[in-house]
Amino acid sequence: MEPVSERARILIADDSRIVRATLAQHIRDRFDVREVADGEAAWQAMLLDSSIRVVLVDLTLPKVDALELIGRARSSKVQRIRELPLVVIAGADEQAECERAVAAGATDFVNTGIKAVELNSRLEVLLKLSATREALAESRAALESSRTVDPDTELLTLPYFDRQVEKLIAYSRRNLADVAIICICVELSLSQSTWEGEIEQRTRAIARSLAATIRLEDLASRSDRHEFCIATQSDGVAGVLHFAARLRKVLENIDAAGAGVEVWTCIGVACLSEDMRLTAEQLRQISQKRAQQAQTTRSRRIVLGAGDGGATEQKVRADEGSMDINLALTLIRSGRTTEVVPHLPRLVHQLRPLMALVRQQKEIALANKETVVHGSLQGVPRPLDQRS
Repeated sequence: MEPVSERARILIADDSRIVRATLAQHIRDRFDVREVADGEAAWQAMLLDSSIRVVLVDLTLPKVDALELIGRARSSKVQRIRELPLVVIAGADEQAECERAVAAGATDFVNTGIKAVELNSRLEVLLKLSATREALAESRAALESSRTVDPDTELLTLPYFDRQVEKLIAYSRRNLADVAIICICVELSLSQSTWEGEIEQRTRAIARSLAATIRLEDLASRSDRHEFCIATQSDGVAGVLHFAARLRKVLENIDAAGAGVEVWTCIGVACLSEDMRLTAEQLRQISQKRAQQAQTTRSRRIVLGAGDGGATEQKVRADEGSMDINLALTLIRSGRTTEVVPHLPRLVHQLRPLMALVRQQKEIALANKETVVHGSLQGVPRPLDQRS
């Protein structure tokens, strides 16, 4: 945020060179001044020059008049332009036009014959108000980012969820454990016509049901308008699948979103053991992508991986790309051999080149040993025949 004392830039937009020169002379000692002669040039300056803090605009500009310029600014997608103070320059007999400009979004209006002291004073007030508004917006953003729980859903905010999952992942790496993120996409089907905001209210009710269902050690957040993510420590794919099925049962209960509402859930799961290098955000994004895949196919499967074809609550299929030798050895050392067993065919296939090399080296070593033994026998004298 630029302090007022650093000579804020004022844009003067007026087709009269005399008016521009007069106003510039009034304020040049305190502010930097930029001048344009038509509305289109003023609009381009507002778009490209982020140092402009206030615009003084003539009511009857050529090309783009003041009302259109104000409309463009107030409907802009750029917050800086949308909140830029716009002061209309008008004659004493243009009171009605000034009121229309204020109704359209003008911040203030001044008379073309305004004195230097009054103009500088009003510009200083506008700049201080802008600085206060910007500071308030920054404080609100900081407060939003530091908030940990969404009061509407009773779930963690998404930034805080990712930070907590990152800690969970770090703990799991140190203790040879696994972390799973379950992403649930929710679709609501209402039997009657809805009132404005009803879908949102019912989705919040589902979120509160989810918050009441998960364990204290689990983490949950609303990751999108109709999407939730749950992080949990995993003791195997079967356990994660059972947990996901239990969550589905709770959320699809008719009381979760209220009477007369049918809830449909699509679920995707991602596990840290698929790639121990994944960050919390990456792991969450994988689970979200898999939940969206389940939603696209409109099936009841729980998608565990890109290559597994999905899974139901009754059957878990091993993800062919989720296990390598290093991870398998780590799981075996920690006593979790049952998680390695489904991947044994693939692991054996990966080890074949190594085993072939081991056999080859054994055969070479054996051949060398036989050569050494055979050579040493040739140099040993044969014992004398005692009978001779």
